[in-house]
Amino acid sequence: MVFYYRQGEVPKKRHTVFMKDNLLLREEVFGLNGFSGRYSLLYHLNPPTRIAKVGEWRNNVIEEWKDAGYKHHKLSTSKLRKSNDVFLDRIPLIFNEDVIISYAKVDEGESKLFYRNADFDEVYYIQEGEAEFRSVFGSIELVQGDYLVIPRGTTYTFNFKRYSELLIVEGRQVEIPRQHRNDYGQLIEGSFYYNRDIKLPNLKTFNEKGNYNLVVKTSQGFQSITLDYHPFDVIGWDGYLYPFALNVYDLEPITGKLHQPPTVYTTFTANNFVICTFVPRLFDYHPNSVPISYYHDNVDADEVLFYSSGQFMSRRGISKGDITLHRGGHVHGPQPGAVESSLSKRGSYNDEVAVMVETQRRVKLTNYAKEVDDPSYPLSWYIP
Repeated sequence: MVFYYRQGEVPKKRHTVFMKDNLLLREEVFGLNGFSGRYSLLYHLNPPTRIAKVGEWRNNVIEEWKDAGYKHHKLSTSKLRKSNDVFLDRIPLIFNEDVIISYAKVDEGESKLFYRNADFDEVYYIQEGEAEFRSVFGSIELVQGDYLVIPRGTTYTFNFKRYSELLIVEGRQVEIPRQHRNDYGQLIEGSFYYNRDIKLPNLKTFNEKGNYNLVVKTSQGFQSITLDYHPFDVIGWDGYLYPFALNVYDLEPITGKLHQPPTVYTTFTANNFVICTFVPRLFDYHPNSVPISYYHDNVDADEVLFYSSGQFMSRRGISKGDITLHRGGHVHGPQPGAVESSLSKRGSYNDEVAVMVETQRRVKLTNYAKEVDDPSYPLSWYIP
């Protein structure tokens, strides 16, 4: 995050003795980029370094679809199997050195594990369902359409209140876009969303002994460890680094007389990619406008688009939950007839919701993507 937030009890001065019920609390500096980036200070009942047991290591090397070629793709998440665990068993579909895009379908119930991603920030998009996110910083209630942003290194778990489907994006330096905020971190007038739209964690402290299994994920695999105390033993924290949520229906789209580029829908920036959100909005209203995206070739980028809900006016044959990958160097845009049909919709309302991840480096597809790929998609613009 980019603004200061505080929960629970904290001492008057940092790095000073802090007692509660005759117990010396343990201060943790939770930060990024060494000691020069954003951070928060957390106050634990137990030393956060304490580990009762080191468990198994599990490799997690993503298998690339080697003969995917260099072309457009359409993937159907409806054909993916259920995941046994949202963290250990999410299904990676698209990846490169900077980003991993996965999908998970999970049943109702509480996760039996605690999670911590050591290498990547995580963005969960709640496509369907309802859950309580629980973390060392506190809890956030999640509903359909929520983005959940989790800084790397955060210890957390989930309680899924019903069957849920989630799009998951892993990367580094996931932030609120600089163009949306002033020098103080406040979201400016005319930005895509406002500070009041952001859902923040509510702290709940657990002072319980037992056996608590934590899985730490790196880019290479999963390390299991066991704690003899509940990891959410924080009685207070403050700072600029913490999880938060944002619902797509609270976003404020910027519209115009003529077509607006996807940059106005930038929701989060990250290291070598951005996340944009196309949300319900008014179509362009100039009397001669073409209220639909133009043909375009993002030469220096690959474009991943997740179709969440609504009517996707630029394409036929797209279903809720589909993912398209449009390659830089290949032109893409409206299908035949879509431009003509859009002319009658000037000034009307579009109910589409879609999540776009645009990368600055070429992405690869996994063998899981191969199983749900539509090989005819690159020809979907062709009418003989």
